[in-house]
Amino acid sequence: MRIPIRFMIVAMTGWLCIAGCHMTQTEWERFWTQGREKSQQPEAEPQLVSDSAALRDAIAPLVTIQGMRLNRVRGFGLVVDLVDTGGRDGPEVVKNYIIKEIRRTQEVGGPDLPPTDILNSRDTTMVQLTGDIPAGAREGDRFDILVEAIGGETKSLVGGRLVLGDLKIYAETPSGVLGGKTLATAEGAVFVSPFNRRGKPSDKINLRRGVVLGGGIVTESRKLRLVLNDPSPSRAKQIERQLNGRYSRDDPIALVESSSVVALKFPPGYYRRKHYFLEHVLHTSWKPNSQKHIRELVDSFEEPKADYNAIGLALEAIGKIVLSDLKPLYGHESVAINYFVGRTGLRLEDRDALEIVAAHAKNPESPFRSEAIHELGWALRMYGAGEQLRKLLNDSDHEVRIQAYRALRRRSHPSIKTKVLDRDNLILDVVDSKGPYLIYVQRGTAPRIAVFGRSMRCQLPAIFPGSRNDGRRLVTQLSASRGQEHLTLIYKNKRNGRISPKLRAPLNVAALIEYLGDSPRQDENGKRSGYAVPYSEIVDILSTFCETETIPARFVLQGLEGRDGGSSGEREETEL
Repeated sequence: MRIPIRFMIVAMTGWLCIAGCHMTQTEWERFWTQGREKSQQPEAEPQLVSDSAALRDAIAPLVTIQGMRLNRVRGFGLVVDLVDTGGRDGPEVVKNYIIKEIRRTQEVGGPDLPPTDILNSRDTTMVQLTGDIPAGAREGDRFDILVEAIGGETKSLVGGRLVLGDLKIYAETPSGVLGGKTLATAEGAVFVSPFNRRGKPSDKINLRRGVVLGGGIVTESRKLRLVLNDPSPSRAKQIERQLNGRYSRDDPIALVESSSVVALKFPPGYYRRKHYFLEHVLHTSWKPNSQKHIRELVDSFEEPKADYNAIGLALEAIGKIVLSDLKPLYGHESVAINYFVGRTGLRLEDRDALEIVAAHAKNPESPFRSEAIHELGWALRMYGAGEQLRKLLNDSDHEVRIQAYRALRRRSHPSIKTKVLDRDNLILDVVDSKGPYLIYVQRGTAPRIAVFGRSMRCQLPAIFPGSRNDGRRLVTQLSASRGQEHLTLIYKNKRNGRISPKLRAPLNVAALIEYLGDSPRQDENGKRSGYAVPYSEIVDILSTFCETETIPARFVLQGLEGRDGGSSGEREETEL
């Protein structure tokens, strides 16, 4: 998808929008590491195969999955809306490439601006782009993009928006610019984190680097194939028949391409759980299932050194027919067997299994507590699972509350009220929770802030930014003295430099986020709200207020909260 030049001009005249990043701490550090070799790229392949008897007749030992590595792509792009912090310098060959791309995107008869004028402005800069296309990605899927200024003049990418960028597999060409087929395009608001690696506001940050959250857009679906270790036309056909019979008879998901290759695609119900689907595929038997085989699998739960996960997956791959043999183990005295048997039943939509998994989710002593919460979030056809998660929003452990919120969010539950602010600035979730106040900031597939506690209010006095000076151009100042009934906001238009009169901002935290981050508007009485304050600055405000106890809440930044023994900050299960 190419970006019309009119969008670039709009962006250059005041489009305020910054996104965030949702990688785990390990991924975050890896993403920012420079000088990575191709051999160092992160692996997407899960550990799917074990020595369990559950794989005796399974597809797994017969095949290798082709297409599991992340595809590293690179490119060059243009960031606009920088207001004198951009740069005009950079390699001539890249400049010529960008000029050519701008001309290709201009709409016939639409607004026109000479490409050289765009590049000679201090409001723009050329950038290098890097990203990893996930395994099994479909056309239109999104992934994060690392953005870095090329020229030495550029001071900051804060407030910028990437409006142009094609991404390709890295390849040297005689011209020095990337060649080859375009696999993805890139666009979106640039997020420059105000935090250091420990999740604390810092003056020592690199303003020339940023991330466009979900800015990469896949233009060609990636193919996954099962490659038979020993080519056999009959075996390939058996695998095709078993997979289509189990997962999608009407719209085949497996297709024999040759005696050694079976092509795969994801059924609609598995688009958000690709890893889970591949586990099922590999644990599916290539032979017709029998009652004897089911009985053997169920009995193997009680064998010494049993691989409970593999046994459960093999049973799930067979389907609901296994439930009559599985249910007698629901009350098993072994904690591990009890959980994995319950998990298998829950995944097969047995309501009796819900109580087993919910018991583990509520039990602080269960070693499977986090896993159980995660599973309840995927039990989409069971209302009771949502109610169990709702109760966990009030837990004394903030990690459990966050896990419950993330799981509950998949269900469109009334305990979470969601609003998208200013098109794509951020998503605000207000969580109905009676536990201690908590603010959870997601750096994920969308910039997201969750406020646990609808009545959370700022406690005065208050001041932002205080003594912070990290070189970024802030557009807001907030302050209040004791006894005031509102915060005083002074807003600076970053493009024309005008400073607003003193404005009244709400003390309620959720209302404050909406007041700052939403699109500008007026009510019927002429009262204005919505200043499109960028996501990164709103996060900075919340972090500062929590640290000074202006907001009486714990502040948790996803991906960094585990640095001191907290949560692991796991990725949403939306990709491999």
